[in-house]
Amino acid sequence: MGYRRSLWPGAYIMAAAALWSTIGVASVYSANPIMLALFRSLFASMAAVLIHRSLSRASIITGVALGVLFAAYPLAAVMAGVGLAAFLLYTAPLWATLTALAMGERPGKRGIIGVSLVLVAIALIGVQTIGGSISPVGVFMGLLSGVSYGSYIALARRFAKAGNEVDVSWGAIPYTLIVTAPTALAYSIITDSWRPIIRPALWGVYLGIVTTVIPYRLFAMGVSRVRASTASVIATLEPVLAAIWGFLFFRQIPTAMTLVAYALIIIASVIVSLEGGV
Repeated sequence: MGYRRSLWPGAYIMAAAALWSTIGVASVYSANPIMLALFRSLFASMAAVLIHRSLSRASIITGVALGVLFAAYPLAAVMAGVGLAAFLLYTAPLWATLTALAMGERPGKRGIIGVSLVLVAIALIGVQTIGGSISPVGVFMGLLSGVSYGSYIALARRFAKAGNEVDVSWGAIPYTLIVTAPTALAYSIITDSWRPIIRPALWGVYLGIVTTVIPYRLFAMGVSRVRASTASVIATLEPVLAAIWGFLFFRQIPTAMTLVAYALIIIASVIVSLEGGV
């Protein structure tokens, strides 16, 4: 009984974030982020269906949100850099707040301040894309991953509180193929380029198990016991570690303006976490 209940719920989220922080590195080494997203979904789904099958509305909706994340984030890591992609992913409090608002929750003052800081951070990054120092497509993909991640957090929180904790973790994973499979197919047809395939397949096994099946279950276990905004803050361990991996593996050094944007995103997440509620 007691072990799981005695463990701080945030520990599950921290463990998940540490595993997620390696996604960018795998994306770069895969040499084909589009096919990597497909293989990640495929191998994760093969493992997930052995553990838990679900046809619930909760699984389908959260699975589609994760599918967008799976497709967009590897491209962001390759095009914008591992660290920047991870921090753009953590504009999630903005999108989580907006998603919660759409579902009838009213943000408080701290939520509004947090959202404002995220918008300033996005503007700072946008200035650098205009100057040509950062890929605008990479930034767009990073923001898209943030939108999908924020939506997943809000949706997973809502469904998990209703008793669908497993449905929004393992149960959701097979439905990521709704997004990643047609994306990979369209990319292959339009560009006539689906190679290399062995490397993304091998890295897809790693992402499918180590950064998907395991951490999403851990995250669902944690997010059902803390607020969505709090979960976002705890998980900011991910971009910090990702930035470290980007430097160590690829010598990716952020500019001063980018560091300011990073700081604003982290501060925004902390402020949003202080919002009232359970």
